[in-house]
Amino acid sequence: MSARPTEAGEAAVTPTAAPAPDTAFGPPAPPGPLAPLVIETDGLTKRYPGDRLAVDGLGLRVPEGSVFGFLGPNGSGKTTTIRMLLGLIAPTAGRARVLGGEMPGAGRRVLPHVGALIEGPALYGFLSGRDNLRRLDAADPTASRADRERRVTEALERVGLTPAAHRKARTYSLGMKQRLGLAAALLRPRRLLVLDEPTNGLDP
Repeated sequence: MSARPTEAGEAAVTPTAAPAPDTAFGPPAPPGPLAPLVIETDGLTKRYPGDRLAVDGLGLRVPEGSVFGFLGPNGSGKTTTIRMLLGLIAPTAGRARVLGGEMPGAGRRVLPHVGALIEGPALYGFLSGRDNLRRLDAADPTASRADRERRVTEALERVGLTPAAHRKARTYSLGMKQRLGLAAALLRPRRLLVLDEPTNGLDP
């Protein structure tokens, strides 16, 4: 996706078409009014302690093959919404379905088909950029070990980190860490990409 950074902050939800049919969800449909929904929410609400309302009755319909973005000031609930969509936190009320699965209950079935970058990447500073991707890929039970090196190399190339792939992640600038996080989200073909402020720290 291409996103325009704003002073207020941004988040993006990017449904993507998989390159081959997926046995769990079937082949993707072309974008359009009849495309299946990859994200659907009804009355999605989140309240934090102290009755602080973060998300209020959100209704979303995001068809497969489309690009969808949230724009809003800090504290407006963008990241909270994404965390609910991914099943990382439970809503106070309402429902969220991702790739046809009710979240958070369907997380173990759905999340292997989702690439995500939320609130900046979590990296191992003592590992190189390449080794970070190797470790993240190895932690994915659906990832093939046979072509891991090829996928890691391609992901690094896509985000322009090949020249720095051997360096420890702790030596990376903010923008380089962000690019490594994007590479992690792009390691394997996904049915859905969910990116929280993906351009944070990146050059224009």
